[in-house]
Amino acid sequence: MTKTPTPTPTYSTAGTVSAPIDLSELKGEHTTLNLSNGTKGKKDVKPGVKVTLTSLTVNNSGTLRRINSVVIPIVYSDKFYKEVRDPLLDDVNKLIYYADIPVGAICCRFDHLSKGSKEPPTLVILTLAILAPYRSLNLGTSLLVSSLKAALHPTTPPPPIPSDNKTNTRGSLTVAPPRAKVNRALAHVQVGNEDAKRFYQRLGFKETGIEENYYSKVEPHGAVIMVCEDIASSLGISEEPRTNGSS
Repeated sequence: MTKTPTPTPTYSTAGTVSAPIDLSELKGEHTTLNLSNGTKGKKDVKPGVKVTLTSLTVNNSGTLRRINSVVIPIVYSDKFYKEVRDPLLDDVNKLIYYADIPVGAICCRFDHLSKGSKEPPTLVILTLAILAPYRSLNLGTSLLVSSLKAALHPTTPPPPIPSDNKTNTRGSLTVAPPRAKVNRALAHVQVGNEDAKRFYQRLGFKETGIEENYYSKVEPHGAVIMVCEDIASSLGISEEPRTNGSS
């Protein structure tokens, strides 16, 4: 008699929305809008709208695709969009909403997490996109800082969704163990994109080399490798999570 394999538990991140983000403490990007009409001088207004992060889900996958397609000149595969929704990446992969409008996203993966790896555990930033009308408002910084903090202070994934077609047991609903903390990050920046280089440099990343032919379908093909060797020091935070649960 053939034994039916036990299905892999599925996890839900639906409805996982952050508390509103305070952009006032972030540095390095403009935080005011110039509303001058060209005749009576400047009138700078500091935006006070609600900004939140939300988890990547099947339901907002189309939104993520659209944002990436508008901002990034690369077409990513269905496999990419499935992999970035992995529940173990839930705390580092996010959409950002500005006044309840989805305007950007960050997608990452982890490399060298196995104990036998000769390389240090690393958060690899795969995509970071902000729609053009919403740039220079610290939204890109908010996304990246959120992912860096989550890499350093990983959260425990949610428990699996109870199955409708088999008996659920306490064991099948056991929460997965938290991921090991990661204090190193890496990003690729297209050669010639000086603005992107400066963006990462402001958050402690340094140029460590160039990977030729990294971009096969866009020119220039080369990518500058930007590495942050110590996330905690770059962000000025402790490697140990605070006891009150705040980040």
